[in-house]
Amino acid sequence: MKKANIACGLVGMAFSAYAFIQTLGFRKFPLVPIGPEFFPRYMAGGLFICSAVLIIQALLSKPKKTEKSPTISPFDKGMQRLFVGIAIIIVYAMLWEPLGFLIASPLAMMAIMLLCGYRRYSMMVIFSLGTTLVIFGAFRIFLNINMPLGILHGLL
Repeated sequence: MKKANIACGLVGMAFSAYAFIQTLGFRKFPLVPIGPEFFPRYMAGGLFICSAVLIIQALLSKPKKTEKSPTISPFDKGMQRLFVGIAIIIVYAMLWEPLGFLIASPLAMMAIMLLCGYRRYSMMVIFSLGTTLVIFGAFRIFLNINMPLGILHGLL
């Protein structure tokens, strides 16, 4: 486990460095205080820090003698949920343009919450719709970035 954590940390650090370097080529807009590079840079920085912490923890931890090595198996319930989660994200990406952000996002959020075992359906609907509207409003109104509207294009 120690070697795997170190390897994953190094891969994460390399990926975050690459992502950060790629943001240096993003187009600058003279009247926009926060450009398109803002969020990816902070995400890359966060990934770099988390990867460094993973490496430090791996180097400082003592291996347990009784610890069984984890295996990756498609028959493991956790792995099956991971594959379903990836499938949800792929379907969400495919439905982004035709359905639009306002319809595809709450559906994807509710599907992920169901996958994680959350069963308070009224709260799922309220949280999914509320989060989607806040994000849509932030991008459309405050940042003046058009989000795909899909089938709602003529209405909004």
